[in-house]
Amino acid sequence: MHGFLRKASWAAVAGLVLTGAVRAQEPFKPTEQHRELAKEAGVWDAEVKVFLRGPDGAPEVSKGVSESELLPGGLWLTSKFEGKMGDTPFAGRGLSGYDPAKKKYIDVWVDSTDPHLTLLEGEYDAATKAVTSLGKSTDPRTGKPYDVKTTTLVKGDDERVFTFYIKNDDTGGEFYKILEMTSKRRGK
Repeated sequence: MHGFLRKASWAAVAGLVLTGAVRAQEPFKPTEQHRELAKEAGVWDAEVKVFLRGPDGAPEVSKGVSESELLPGGLWLTSKFEGKMGDTPFAGRGLSGYDPAKKKYIDVWVDSTDPHLTLLEGEYDAATKAVTSLGKSTDPRTGKPYDVKTTTLVKGDDERVFTFYIKNDDTGGEFYKILEMTSKRRGK
């Protein structure tokens, strides 16, 4: 018992010292990339096209709403999407930021159709005004991994075109467009 109390005391002292050290640190200041990401905050109305019949087939079209909010500190943006896929309600949640060490945008996505988390890393190309991100996910039907690519085309301050591609055994090793979402800032 005496040894446990001594270890607990040392742990408490170490915790106090570390807490003080953390409090003394200056908070990380948002970079130019974080400030650009902050422009995504707001309510966006979306038209969603899902290409279930192939890239040349007629897409299934639905509507949705995305609400994005910057966390205190200006480093992370949370997103909440609500809509429908056909007649089925669809909900998704995202977390986006910029990793200055990697010099890449980071996105995490989960939604109501897939038990797997999707993690993406991407770069902004000023010439095309688009962020292109790459990542991996797992097919919820087969359990097999697949590659993901997304592009977000910035069309001014109040419009975005997001495109989602997958590459797996069924796509012949090529990226295949399965979703395109055009979002317009509400009230603009």
